[in-house]
Amino acid sequence: MAGVHFTGPILFAGKNNEKKWFENLPIDKNPDYVVYFDDFDRIGFDSNTGHRWTVVKDSGASVAIAADQLNGLVNLNSTATTDNDGASIQKNEIFQVQANKDLWFETKVRTSDVTDTDLCFGFTINFATNPEAMLTATDRIVFQKDDGDASILCKTEKDGTETSTDSGIDMENDTDVTLSIRCQSTGKVDFFVNRKLVATHTDNIPSDEILTIAAMSLSGNATGTKVTSIDYMFAASDR
Repeated sequence: MAGVHFTGPILFAGKNNEKKWFENLPIDKNPDYVVYFDDFDRIGFDSNTGHRWTVVKDSGASVAIAADQLNGLVNLNSTATTDNDGASIQKNEIFQVQANKDLWFETKVRTSDVTDTDLCFGFTINFATNPEAMLTATDRIVFQKDDGDASILCKTEKDGTETSTDSGIDMENDTDVTLSIRCQSTGKVDFFVNRKLVATHTDNIPSDEILTIAAMSLSGNATGTKVTSIDYMFAASDR
């Protein structure tokens, strides 16, 4: 009998570009894995409704569940009259890049103004004070879009030293984009946009820190409210 080529809990046909992120991804409720998923399907966004996130935002900004939206959405809203204003959400630090273990992240997002916003999604150490602190966190594995252009950047950062790769894909106004990360042991991080592999990093992978998942949105000018909508946030790792 031929040797077994599959070792993970999900079996799929082939490992083409669209399927690579799914390799060995755990099924839910498997005690060998730590899995977190939020579909933002509750009525409100606070600890009493089951969305147990830490919110770091500016005084006029808001984080709110969107009413009557297919599949559920949470909106990060800036103040219409204020530059560098926004909001962020983050969980507890429970995920880590570890030797001989896999780590996954995925989110689906869209924003109302792809040029005049800063955006960031992925793994990071916890941050405080203001949402833009996610951009300067010293240990991260994230997708980032900077104010002034629409390019989706892939970043790994360890102890303040960063590796950054342009994904070659730009965001578009009010258009969903799926952002996925897969860490394989401590030496490789793959980045996917719309489930297609766009970058691989082997440097500046923060394997010595326990990380959280987080998202942030910051206005790039004082003209109009900037709204970033998040469909879901997902993360999983080998236990």
